[in-house]
Amino acid sequence: MKLALAQIDVRLGDIEGICSRIGDQAVLASSQGAQLLCCPTPMFCGMQPTSLIEYPNYLHDLLRCLSALAERLEDADISCLVPAIVPIGPSPFLETFLVREGRVVPLRSLIGVRHGNLDVGTWESPVFDIDGARVAVVLELERDLPQLPRGCDVAVYLPLGGFNAQNEQTSAVAAVADGYFSEAAARAGVWLAYMAPVGAYDDVVYTGGSFVMDEAGRVVAASPCFEEDLLVQEVVRGSVVPAIDTHELPSFQREEWVWEALRLHLRDTVEANGYPRIAMALEGDLPSSLLAVLAVDAVGSRNVIGVAFERSEVFTPQQEAAECERMERVRQLAANLGIRLVERAQGDVSRWMDRDVPARDAGRLRAGIDALYLSDVAHELDACIVTALTKTDAAIAPDACVRAGAPFALVAPFGDVYLTYLEFLARYRSRTSAAIPAGLISLASIRQSMDRILFDAADVAGRDPIARERIAQIFARLEPAQIDGALEAHVDRNQTLEDIPLSAISPKAVSLLMLMTRRGEQRRRSLPMTPFVSERSFSERVWPATLGWSDLGRGGEDPLSLEGFVAAEQERLEELGEEHGERVRGEILGLLGDLLGLSPDQQQELMSEEGQRRMRESAMRFESQLRQMMESAGEDEMGGAGPAAPPSGGAVHHYPFFSQN
Repeated sequence: MKLALAQIDVRLGDIEGICSRIGDQAVLASSQGAQLLCCPTPMFCGMQPTSLIEYPNYLHDLLRCLSALAERLEDADISCLVPAIVPIGPSPFLETFLVREGRVVPLRSLIGVRHGNLDVGTWESPVFDIDGARVAVVLELERDLPQLPRGCDVAVYLPLGGFNAQNEQTSAVAAVADGYFSEAAARAGVWLAYMAPVGAYDDVVYTGGSFVMDEAGRVVAASPCFEEDLLVQEVVRGSVVPAIDTHELPSFQREEWVWEALRLHLRDTVEANGYPRIAMALEGDLPSSLLAVLAVDAVGSRNVIGVAFERSEVFTPQQEAAECERMERVRQLAANLGIRLVERAQGDVSRWMDRDVPARDAGRLRAGIDALYLSDVAHELDACIVTALTKTDAAIAPDACVRAGAPFALVAPFGDVYLTYLEFLARYRSRTSAAIPAGLISLASIRQSMDRILFDAADVAGRDPIARERIAQIFARLEPAQIDGALEAHVDRNQTLEDIPLSAISPKAVSLLMLMTRRGEQRRRSLPMTPFVSERSFSERVWPATLGWSDLGRGGEDPLSLEGFVAAEQERLEELGEEHGERVRGEILGLLGDLLGLSPDQQQELMSEEGQRRMRESAMRFESQLRQMMESAGEDEMGGAGPAAPPSGGAVHHYPFFSQN
């Protein structure tokens, strides 16, 4: 049996276009002898369909187009495995449709109906026959592979999640060289077909890299990463087939994969929104310069427009020299990249506002005016705006993101990447071509950008000059990597104040970073789209917008837990039971003492632990003596011939005295 993996990049939700593309791929795969075409998961509505699947006509169009695809391929000797998210009641459900012989078969729903439990919890792997081979559909490797029924020949794995730079497995074939997937396939004893999606689907980006692995865990065929491909491979169980050497497989390099994922997402997002060009503000700093390089890689230099603003607040020779150097970097970058550069001069803010503007407000107002200039240029040249804000900006200074035109931007490619990581991305990209001025790829440049972010954050968090100065003092001794490290631990890994390493050095700084992050929740929700490339993006980490609580630490106390409170209450109830038992025993012994005429001292002695012990010993001696006496009486009645035999062969039962009473 030959199977084909259609690693295609399609427009999200273009149902008719997607089904037409699947049909074309099926015809092409059939011409190469394939009997089964496998399609990627997120094509129709992505992996975050929200309320779209509740809309009745969406499901109608999906099923209608799949039916048309089945009619088109009815006479072709090929079947198609097409996954899609559909509604099961109010919940989304990943269905796997098998299009074959003019029919559309919902495999997972069919299994649920047969078992009488059609719901979102249905997880049994569908298994079907293709040209004498048993094919299983797997959604989670670690869970599903060991549960496959005996006799399966090949497992088609349909990954759900997108690329995550902290999880190498999401890079598909690039993770095989580091030991991923091979052991699972060999342990299950089946061929593994990894159907990796490629392209951007809203916030999620997929890197491609589909592959086919034999039952020994060797890659026998693979698709390239970050581009479309049709992979056709014959599945031959029980025989050795040529395999790709491990050193020939792509190797996962984090900076390369992040850069290519961001490029792919930017290209697909711009095209999906119908824009032919990209416009951005060029500040002469590392973030905006690196963004310009990314835009050129995504859509080409002819389709990128840089907008630079000459600053008017130049009062000293040092400021004038710095401004000239900044503008020279902007012009050099534009020349290196071959992009169009539009320069605008900043006007007098007081004239624009028709009032005297304080120095503290001038920067904020000028940023807003620059954003309007940028929006006008983009409108004139039919370009979409992209912004260079980073995850560090979004964390602690989202109110100041107007600086790079964020209110009008379509996408923020670095919105899920911390500022300090841009230096590593820039060094990786500079190995291809030295477009970015060398002076910008340095720790000093990162520190300058971090100072700007902290200044903006302090300006919003502390409107009192004394408070702003205090905030500046708290952060003055910290390196940019320490600040980003604390934010990454808090945002991406959900660590508390005590767990963050920086808290041992400056707990006030960590507490302040958490406070700023919490206060920016509402503003972050209006920021542009951001591709997900980290463990947890801000779109996934959502807190209440009007939350008044912030993590200020435990003050040295041990962490409280619900389990601890449950255990304490159980212990309290057990103690109450013991106290109740002691009280009941005391009342009974007191009543017994009154009946026997015991004095208070004798009753107290009787209720003591020693008295209780003596009473138990006396009762045991009395019971033993009584039993011996009863046995002796029985022997006397039998004439000394020993105990009487039990009637009809039954056994003699001796009951303790107190148990009989």
